[in-house]
Amino acid sequence: MFNSFYHAGILLIPVILGGCLHMVIVTKNYFSCWAIPVHQRYFGYNKTWRGFIAVPIITALFSPLWLILCTETQDTIIPRTIGSCLFTGFLAGLGYVLFELPNSWLKRRLGAPPGQHPKQNKQLFILFDQLDSAIGITMAYLICLNLTYIDAFFIFLWFLISAFIVKNMLFLLSLKKTRF
Repeated sequence: MFNSFYHAGILLIPVILGGCLHMVIVTKNYFSCWAIPVHQRYFGYNKTWRGFIAVPIITALFSPLWLILCTETQDTIIPRTIGSCLFTGFLAGLGYVLFELPNSWLKRRLGAPPGQHPKQNKQLFILFDQLDSAIGITMAYLICLNLTYIDAFFIFLWFLISAFIVKNMLFLLSLKKTRF
């Protein structure tokens, strides 16, 4: 069980770093030519092509950290080549952004402005905002890696906990407009 806890922490490093760097890109409006809504009516103006391009690529670029952090272990779960790191990191980033879309679509149908939650069941949507990406990342890792269900559970759980912490930190650093 400790190995599963360890795997989850290591596997989330590129995702967390990729998400944080993406918030810097959004806040500073870098790559503004890509800040085009994927579909404004369905998902709002916050879900942009910039995110769909940047998050998977940035997450992939941080994924070779696994090779540095896991040099002494004989671990079969953590990717061991640059190519497998990049591929797995890219899919994790893609899972992150793709799985946010249904929740955004539902919030737009309920009349919530982009970047906000519906007035009814607000706490539930705050939780959904974490669950959607957690599911996407966990599924990406299940597809790419030789995970047990315990490993997947810890990735999912670690992501939920780290998302709340990281989003609060980004808010305090003025890189995010809301805590959640």
